[in-house]
Amino acid sequence: MRTPLTSQLLGDLIEKGYEYVLVKVTVNQQTEEVVDITLVPVKVKPELNNLPAGFETFYRITREPMQLVCGVDKTSIFIEYQSFDDEVTDKDIFDDTYFRMSEEFFRQVLDSLEDYAVITTDKNGNINSWNTGAQKVLGYAEQEALGLNVRIFFTIEDIAAGKPEIELKKALSMGRAIDERYHVRKDGTRFWGSGLFFPLFDEEHNHRGFTKIMRNQREEQQAKELGI
Repeated sequence: MRTPLTSQLLGDLIEKGYEYVLVKVTVNQQTEEVVDITLVPVKVKPELNNLPAGFETFYRITREPMQLVCGVDKTSIFIEYQSFDDEVTDKDIFDDTYFRMSEEFFRQVLDSLEDYAVITTDKNGNINSWNTGAQKVLGYAEQEALGLNVRIFFTIEDIAAGKPEIELKKALSMGRAIDERYHVRKDGTRFWGSGLFFPLFDEEHNHRGFTKIMRNQREEQQAKELGI
C-alpha cells in the first residue's frame, strides 16, 4: 500500500510508535533528477549495513521526514507499507478514523486562538500538532516543535522533579491535570503559564495522546506578586 506523505499521516505514525523510515529514492535515468522518495516506516532501528534490498538509508521519523512533509520541488514523497513484522497490519498505519473533522477547518479553529497555545501529543508527550498561539506563547515555529517532547517548555527544576511525566499520568487517570507554573520559551525566558492537560481518546476509547491548552499569564502573576 502506497500513499502520499502528509503531516496528518506522519503524526499518526509517530503516535503508533514508528521511530524510523527506510528510504528508497527513484531517479529519472535520462535527467538524473530525483522523481520520488518512498519511505517505509519501521519501529526498530535498522542496521545501515544490513538494509532490505532496494533501500539506500534510513531516517529517524521525527527529523528528516518532518522537512520532507513540507515538500520538495519536482519530487513526490510517499509512505509505503511493507510488512517486516507479521504481527503488524495495514490498519496499524493507515487507520484514518481518528480526527475525521476537516483538517483545514480544524486548523482554522486552532489558529484563531491566538492568545492560547493549543498542542496535541502522542501518548509519550511527543508533539504532533502546534497552533499559531503556541508559536506566539512559546516561541517555537510549528516545524521546530513537531516531534519534540513537551519537556521543552518545562523548567530544568520541574524536569528534574519529573513534573512533565507526573502531569501526563494525572491527566490520564483523573481526566485532566491543571498546569500552573513557570514555563520556558524558546529563547530561555520564563513566564507564568496557566493551562490544562487532557487525554485524547478515539471512537473506541483507546488512549491516543494528550491535548495541552495554555495561556501566558505573566502580567497577572506579576501583579499578584506585587500585591496589585
